[in-house]
Amino acid sequence: MPLNEHAVTFEVNNDRLHGMLHLPVGAPAPHPCVLMLHGFTGTSIEPHRVFVLMARAFAAAGIAAMRFDFRGSGQSEGAFSDMTLTRELEDALAALALLEGRGDVIDRSRMGILGLSMGGLMAALTAGTVSVKALGLWAPASPAVMLGWFNGERRNPASIVAAFAAGFAGEEFPAGMGFHAPSGHMDFGGNPVSKEFFIDALNHDSLTTVKNHAGKALIVHGTADPTVPFAVGQQYAAALREHGTLHAIDGAGHTFESIPHHDEALRVTLEFFKRLL
Repeated sequence: MPLNEHAVTFEVNNDRLHGMLHLPVGAPAPHPCVLMLHGFTGTSIEPHRVFVLMARAFAAAGIAAMRFDFRGSGQSEGAFSDMTLTRELEDALAALALLEGRGDVIDRSRMGILGLSMGGLMAALTAGTVSVKALGLWAPASPAVMLGWFNGERRNPASIVAAFAAGFAGEEFPAGMGFHAPSGHMDFGGNPVSKEFFIDALNHDSLTTVKNHAGKALIVHGTADPTVPFAVGQQYAAALREHGTLHAIDGAGHTFESIPHHDEALRVTLEFFKRLL
């Protein structure tokens, strides 16, 4: 299959972000386009190359796609420890602005967004902030999921600051995670996460913001997702009401980690965007 793929860069607050723009071959421009947002600690490739293969499927169907690394992730500049939802929203809006500036090849009136996990959260926030025609959410996280350590009365800035100051004394972390005292960051498998990330998450409500999205939405979620419970996908579908459709993949995990689950996610997502864009 001939490919028409172009490395792209853009800047947000003096940090250079890197991405890839996939353009259809042989189809007349300007093209409809899907902006793709990766998940927490992920990259613009994502597990089993699911973002690369999804982008190439879009291009083969006449839909452009752009995937990129958020600041502090993948090949982009910046520190992961500075990552917050607010910063990632800035990155997503800057990526949309880049595409808007490419009117020779991109039709902004036929724009969609697709996000995986925390990228789904960011896609919901982005689509609730600016107008896009179609929204795809793969196993979308919510701020409540990201704030999992801070439930109930602990869900406030003072409790977050106190937990970090105490080094999460008495907390039990899953394997591969913990607290790194020298830096004062949580250690997510080698990725440093700051207290500012959790404090900032308190300021975002993607389940409310996504209601501003006036177009159609597709939620694809595995029923056996151990990372973001399937119930969260149901919450997004309820928030979107008649605008949203929930497609459950029976037995699938968080990133559709089997060939049948992978293929089903790509198939239903491609059908959705082809129909809407």
